[in-house]
Amino acid sequence: MLKKALLLLGILFMVFAFAYAEEKFTISGEVIYSGDDDIHVSLLTYEAFKNYKKERPPAPFTQIFKANPERKKTGRTPFKFVGVLRGSYCIISFLDENKNGKMHYIGYLPTERYCFFKDVIHSSPGWINVKFEVDKDITGIEIAFE
Repeated sequence: MLKKALLLLGILFMVFAFAYAEEKFTISGEVIYSGDDDIHVSLLTYEAFKNYKKERPPAPFTQIFKANPERKKTGRTPFKFVGVLRGSYCIISFLDENKNGKMHYIGYLPTERYCFFKDVIHSSPGWINVKFEVDKDITGIEIAFE
């Protein structure tokens, strides 16, 4: 009888553990651009957003796509972030025009072209304006360099 009770307790524990396991999601889309520059795409939490000028998140939350004839021909580069936990994020992409592997700044102003997933043309690129919530898979994102 004790064995059955322990077995039932173990099964219930496993069921609850799976129910409360952190869900993971996929975020995917394309960067649309023209040119010969490498493309950097980063998925940022609030902390990573605040520190982006100093350091980029490591792979898989920063993806670098080297320029090549196929990308130049299509003008599109697909990206995909998998295993993303529920929370608030933003996506920033920049064209590495000076080929140094990081976004170049003069003071606090970026000198290389960059875009966020959310359109911030009429507002500043502060966290409140660029963040989005991840609570499901998000597909079909387009980040367009005009």
